[in-house]
Amino acid sequence: MDLFGLTRWPSDPFGPLDQMRDEVAGLFRRWDRERTAGRGQVYPPVNLYENEDGYVLTAEVPGVPEEDLHVSIEGSRVTLRGERRIEYPDQPETGVHRRERQAGIFRRVVELPLEVDADKTEASYRHGVLLLRLPKAAAHRPRQIAVSRS
Repeated sequence: MDLFGLTRWPSDPFGPLDQMRDEVAGLFRRWDRERTAGRGQVYPPVNLYENEDGYVLTAEVPGVPEEDLHVSIEGSRVTLRGERRIEYPDQPETGVHRRERQAGIFRRVVELPLEVDADKTEASYRHGVLLLRLPKAAAHRPRQIAVSRS
């Protein structure tokens, strides 16, 4: 019952606005997920592992010929560059129903935790996967110190 014609305020006057803000934010999140679905976020995708000697980096680059792959190392930074070309039949604009495979020039930089020895790095390429064995720089490798009696 209202005393003196006054209306009682809700316990949280901004509650409806907060709810509306959350719903709009949810709509934008769903829209962004749907917009980016099916597209790789970063190309090429990589995995990075560490062992006693150094790092092992693998990158998926299917359809990229060896001669179009370029790897450079500077300190602890590995740069992968290349170009993926996709051959289409004659007159690709006629009768294309779906074109999901992307083509073009790519560049990916991977920052490693420690510097590596670029001169001793090994690279191999098989079935569309680039494999790099990146030994840690001598300054970062554990050293065995001989202890002698005094």
